[in-house]
Amino acid sequence: MPAQVKSHVPSGRVLWSLLEDTFVDGDGDALTVHGRWGSIEVSDTSPVVREALQRMSLGPVALENISWLHENHASWTSGTPADLPGSCRAWRRLKLTLDSLGGFVVPSLGLKNGAGPILSVVAIVGDPVFRLPHAHRSARIGLRKRSEIQGLNGDQALTCPEMAYQVVLHRSPAPEIARLLLDSDSTAAAVAESLQLDPCLVDDVVAYFAGAGLLTVTDG
Repeated sequence: MPAQVKSHVPSGRVLWSLLEDTFVDGDGDALTVHGRWGSIEVSDTSPVVREALQRMSLGPVALENISWLHENHASWTSGTPADLPGSCRAWRRLKLTLDSLGGFVVPSLGLKNGAGPILSVVAIVGDPVFRLPHAHRSARIGLRKRSEIQGLNGDQALTCPEMAYQVVLHRSPAPEIARLLLDSDSTAAAVAESLQLDPCLVDDVVAYFAGAGLLTVTDG
């Protein structure tokens, strides 16, 4: 049985949204998400799911601001074991819904100053599931062959053929980290030192690149 991949817990702000051409129909008892890949009827119509999807339809939001999720988020970021009674249960329930929505969901990373996302992971297929794998700061990392930065609707995007996601590089330091890793393989620690960045922030960006399938870990 393969070893379970450790999940990364970001030090920055975890943001979530729906694709811009997606809308949520929550009239009556049903809850349906409509968009470019058709329509998905959401099986969990609980208040927390309804509120999360409505907020996400307005743009990137920090879901821990929803009252039902606040304690869950605090437990997660503090490293509370997931098997304790009640630990992260509401978040895990919501994450099942987000996973079922696949490419309609846009995970983003923001800074603690609340200035908006520095990067967003946008699907180019309808059925991916986003995870945040953890790479040790001393592990050798690099971007996949044929990765490149392209213009995208006035933004820059890190892309690679045949990958399920592309990463929109909204603001510094995401573009600088991408360019450095395009030049050569490195480590998160070396990237932080070279760009004079907080190592925890570099760890976050690396995890999002890995979650998009664009990053490889060659050792460590």
